[in-house]
Amino acid sequence: MRKTLTTLTLAMALASSQAFADQATLAAVQATGVQLTEAQAQALAVAQGDALAQAVAAIVAANPEAAASIVAAAVAAAPAQAASIVSAAVSAAPAQAAAIVTAAINTAPAEASAITNAAVAAAPAQAAAINAAASVAGTAVAGVTAGSTSTVSANSPATSGGSGGGGSSSASPN
Repeated sequence: MRKTLTTLTLAMALASSQAFADQATLAAVQATGVQLTEAQAQALAVAQGDALAQAVAAIVAANPEAAASIVAAAVAAAPAQAASIVSAAVSAAPAQAAAIVTAAINTAPAEASAITNAAVAAAPAQAAAINAAASVAGTAVAGVTAGSTSTVSANSPATSGGSGGGGSSSASPN
């Protein structure tokens, strides 16, 4: 009896954690400002696994102009499913493939390779644009990291030198 109760409790806990993840995806997509129909919201809220990617793709197909922000929100809420989300979204809106890939890689840079491969597989005709977008997005992510490190290094010596030089110059004329 205890084993059965423990198993049921564990199964319910796992199922409810998936439900919370789906609610997080729904909330993230709604936060983009895209108006979802009741059916789209319900489908996204209960979607699991591949159904999540398909629910996102349906929203992308209905709102191709917002494809990048929809995908970025979904990937942020479910980064482990980034590749499947991108694949489905690119299939739904191949003209937006480059924007979708850029948004997804900027959101989940650790998944860049999987995202790029999934997008190319979903829209082979867009391969050049997808690879270019992935390259730029990867560079931008690396640039942000390098830029912040560089800025910190550049500001430290400049601040020290500027303060010392400025203080001496101001003190001399007075």
